[in-house]
Amino acid sequence: MNTKRVSVLSLFLLLGFGALLYRLASIQLISTESFGPDNVNLLEESVDQRTSEINLSSGRGIFLDNKEKPLNQAMRKDIVLFPFLDQLSNNAVLDELPVSTQQLQNKIKQLKKPSYLTDLFPITVTDSLYEKIKKEQVPGIVAVERTVVQDPTDAQHLLGIVRNNKEEYYNRYPEYEDNKDAKPIGISGLQATFDPFLQSQNEQKILYHVDAQGTPMMGLNLRYIGESDTFYPTKVQTTLDMEKQKLSEKIIDKYDMKMGGLVLLDVESRDVLAMVSRPTIDMEQPYKGNTIQNQMLTAHFPGSIFKTVTAAAALESDNVDVSRSFNCNQNLYGDGPSDRQLGSLTFTESYAQSCNRTFAILANELVKQDPTILETYADKLGLLEPVGWNGTVFHFSNFKQFPDEEPGKVWGNEQDPNVERAIAQTAIGQKEVRVTPLAIANMMATVADGGNKKEVRAVQKILYRNGTSMFDFSMHRNRKNELKPETAKLLQGLMEQVVENGTGQTFKGLQVAGKSGTAQTGMENKFHHWFAGYFPKDNPKYAMVVVDLYQSDEASTTYNIYRDIVSNLLRGDSS
Repeated sequence: MNTKRVSVLSLFLLLGFGALLYRLASIQLISTESFGPDNVNLLEESVDQRTSEINLSSGRGIFLDNKEKPLNQAMRKDIVLFPFLDQLSNNAVLDELPVSTQQLQNKIKQLKKPSYLTDLFPITVTDSLYEKIKKEQVPGIVAVERTVVQDPTDAQHLLGIVRNNKEEYYNRYPEYEDNKDAKPIGISGLQATFDPFLQSQNEQKILYHVDAQGTPMMGLNLRYIGESDTFYPTKVQTTLDMEKQKLSEKIIDKYDMKMGGLVLLDVESRDVLAMVSRPTIDMEQPYKGNTIQNQMLTAHFPGSIFKTVTAAAALESDNVDVSRSFNCNQNLYGDGPSDRQLGSLTFTESYAQSCNRTFAILANELVKQDPTILETYADKLGLLEPVGWNGTVFHFSNFKQFPDEEPGKVWGNEQDPNVERAIAQTAIGQKEVRVTPLAIANMMATVADGGNKKEVRAVQKILYRNGTSMFDFSMHRNRKNELKPETAKLLQGLMEQVVENGTGQTFKGLQVAGKSGTAQTGMENKFHHWFAGYFPKDNPKYAMVVVDLYQSDEASTTYNIYRDIVSNLLRGDSS
């Protein structure tokens, strides 16, 4: 009986011991890279338990300006301090650091993990200090080059910002759902648009060994990883000219513009050279007050700027007489006196002086013949559909450089083209008319370029890390529904008269041609103040729009900003 019990017990012990041996063999030898129902990689987990890391770079791609200089990222020389430094008998190298030894030792005693010197103290690590620390090779103090990514201070609405959002990261990139750590994502501007290309798993970091309590261990080698990939992370080269961008920001801030901004385009290429939007983004709470919204991509009342559309339609119509004179002492509807008693004006004088009555008459005659004519000519001038670069980029068949760009609008409903007063208001850019500043800048470039419609670029190309091209954004010409070259030439003449004899005389002598606009907003003493044009007028190089939104007549800064920027740009080009 006792023998049988012993045998059974021995058998159970043997089976249990065998199961333990198999389990141990499975862990140590058989299933090291795919263990259990969750397919855990035991080798990676064991390394994670024995090592920790300090990031040198997140691996996210960067933006460059049109001269290939980094915009939102900088390489910074720094020094990593380890907690065990206070255990070393020879701390002479600490005397080399630009902080007092006592301050430094107090900080080191508080460290739980390695930290950057510049994160602990407001100092700069010089090249000479970096080289000296690197040469000394003292355990616990390591000279490194780290990549610092910052929120943009210039062109912040165009470039956009990056934030941590774990749920959105896995929603955008389900293929990375097995990754333990979600990476930051772009939430606005080009950061959001190009996020799929900027994302990279190629982090640069230093790995170091830790003990059972997670404390860094002294005397074991550091390991650098993530530096060997020549292709990733990528670089996105923008069209921004940072000298012009900084100039624009400086002048807008000089005049304390509260809401509005500017767009500066290259006439030939339609590249965005500068884009400023106000108010600036509240980096702590970007969605509070909607400061994250780019006003240059938002459709607003254009006011008299839209008279350019009515003028173009009239110039190409065979049924409208633009050689007659118009009674500009009458108001918009012709049923009372105008606030501005301008007398009898020709078509050209009416455009220069921005006579509302003239364009109400012309629009009613035009729309009576063709109810869609204002939409047709708004499209010819690029004011209806988004004007940003659009095309196929790898598997993205409808890739837009400005996905947040709002479309333009002429009519609010089907009845308006049949109502004289609605037509009159629409002709001068009121009623339901909405246009983005980007589209208006592009309209001016189209006129200056002889009527050639082109899409606007903010990005030239995507580059691999080694500088070779990954994708080039070629210029897109839109040949559908273009103005006649002779019509563009006539519009140029009208815009020159605005500056010579009309509402833009403040720009006389600056080689500017353009159109002013003051749009009612429905709010008392709050208007949209516009000026859009191109320069130099004889050989157009730049097209620019400046708009001061929801501002009183007395406080408008539009003309001052436009004048100062034009003066600086032309002076800079001549020198």
